[in-house]
Amino acid sequence: MWNSQFLSLTQEEFNFLLKNGKRSSKLLNFDFESLIYSNWGTVKETLPDLFAKNEYDKLILLLFKERGINHFICDVHSISIADGMSFILWIIDEVKAIQDLEIDNLRSNPTIKQLQAGINELDKFGLDNTRDNLTDGKLWHYDKINNMPYYKVFDKQLMEITKNKINEKMAKIKN
Repeated sequence: MWNSQFLSLTQEEFNFLLKNGKRSSKLLNFDFESLIYSNWGTVKETLPDLFAKNEYDKLILLLFKERGINHFICDVHSISIADGMSFILWIIDEVKAIQDLEIDNLRSNPTIKQLQAGINELDKFGLDNTRDNLTDGKLWHYDKINNMPYYKVFDKQLMEITKNKINEKMAKIKN
């Protein structure tokens, strides 16, 4: 079972693979497209959770299921160590690219007034902040956000940030 072989790597071996290992979006005769086409909830919550738990087999099954392909756990366990590693490294690169995209486009420093008002108190709500903003506070719509493709949620967030910047500039112009 390649999952246990993957887990038996030392940190040094893993770092070497991370730096030099072959990456591949192809697995079990299927070529995955970028993770930006995966569900937002999968990219933001489920993948990080499965990585943290070292449940790579479940991660692979989930990505296949999202693309309408049903494999069994025995299919995943039959993946060679080389193919499994290449795919996991590809996922790591995809997640890193998404994180960089968010840092470059969605992050901004709070204003002094926002800090004085306690904006950092919202940090304890994690991803629910994003869901709440995107659903105008409608808790019953959170699952809709989770099940939307990542790129659509990203685009909406980017549009809202752009609108806010324009509105701030307009307010300064009027003064």
